[in-house]
Amino acid sequence: MRIIILPLSTSSRLIITQRTASHPLPPRLDDRLAQRAHIIWSKWENSTTWWKIKVTKWGNAAMDRISYDEWSLKGVPRPPIGLFPSHPKKWWEFWKGSDDLKDRESLMGTKRVPLLYPPHLIKEHEAVECVRQLAEKGLPYHFKYMLLSLVGAPLTLPVALIPLIPNIPGFYMLYRVWSHWKAWEGAKLLKRIVDENKLVLEPSHAIEIVYHSETPMIVDIPDSPNGEKMLLQDSQVATLANAMDAEEVQAELHRALAQVRGRIKKELEKKEKEKEKEKEEEERKKNGDAA
Repeated sequence: MRIIILPLSTSSRLIITQRTASHPLPPRLDDRLAQRAHIIWSKWENSTTWWKIKVTKWGNAAMDRISYDEWSLKGVPRPPIGLFPSHPKKWWEFWKGSDDLKDRESLMGTKRVPLLYPPHLIKEHEAVECVRQLAEKGLPYHFKYMLLSLVGAPLTLPVALIPLIPNIPGFYMLYRVWSHWKAWEGAKLLKRIVDENKLVLEPSHAIEIVYHSETPMIVDIPDSPNGEKMLLQDSQVATLANAMDAEEVQAELHRALAQVRGRIKKELEKKEKEKEKEKEEEERKKNGDAA
């Protein structure tokens, strides 16, 4: 297990948690079900049935609107054996062999989690603080919306009464319950890793080289006299994924970059509207003085 911090802009960071080769834990039931759902969804995307095409188009658009911070927390894998100290054997764990427990106890609490980051773009204390902030922000947020999604799921049952149409809103609400629960679990694990000082800082020059391959794009945003810099471009994503040895993160990187650009665009539009209002008020004052 390792954590990688990738600067997207001067004010945005993407945190990716990877399962390494030394992380042999088998997937849980919910992970297997999620993988099965992904396979079915992929078949629907290649289907010629009109309603499946519509559903997948709407669903992919909804997925792209989910915050990249939530995707980061959902991607946190289970902790490897040896990361945290073992707990005493409970009475209901009679089925566990004592020899296996003794072998594991010798490794408990000795492992660490590498934290990779580009050293010239992120300082050491900022790297740890990024992980802490993501965890502390995600814990109450995802717990709250997990409960709200759970309450909202039964309200979609009347849609199931419509013949020949699946209860798409209900399935989406159940997905959001699972998604928030996974993110909440990921936030709990990251917070424990930070609180128990399990991180090992590892500056990555291989990742930093990718950032220096192109000039940062400067985008003017409110309250930023020098403009906000987009430190990563879509054209660099494939190279960055190769440097991380993680081809599967390309979609997540493109999604995060699109969300950051969308945020900046909204802030620019807000700034322009504020300027227009100020001009209108000045003109009104001038007209009133003239009258």
